[in-house]
Amino acid sequence: MKSQFLNAIICITVLAACAPQEQAAPTVDIAGTMAIEIAQIMQTQTAEAPTATLPPPTETFTPAFTNTPSEPPTETPKPQPPVVVKFAGCYKGPGENYGLISNIDPSIRKSGKQLVNILGVGSEPGWIVIENPYFHNPCWIRIENMEIGRQIDLSKYKILTPPP
Repeated sequence: MKSQFLNAIICITVLAACAPQEQAAPTVDIAGTMAIEIAQIMQTQTAEAPTATLPPPTETFTPAFTNTPSEPPTETPKPQPPVVVKFAGCYKGPGENYGLISNIDPSIRKSGKQLVNILGVGSEPGWIVIENPYFHNPCWIRIENMEIGRQIDLSKYKILTPPP
């Protein structure tokens, strides 16, 4: 019996030695793998065509300036805003029949002129509707009490009618 037992152990040992063994998982060399991939990419790329070298600049003739008299530049007139130049009443409509909103007195200004903003042209001839410089509401003033620069085109303003 001893010999059978000994034979069984030998057989088991031999069989275990001959059996296929489980292989260990290979370790991945990340740096080496990336280096090989980069090398493959570089080997398969084509080189760009060389850029052409520009020729040196050629000398061009520059004309000499002559002392020709020139006319002085003409000044464009500075636009003049509309102003009230005479003491005048500013009414709710065209005339004294409408309520007086205020008097506009340009003499209190150093320039003797009161800047105003034109809102429209009155439907009654000779009247302009302005923004009252004191109360900031619309009021009617006679055009003869104002200076309106040539650059201001009154035809571009709305024609306003007085309240009833």
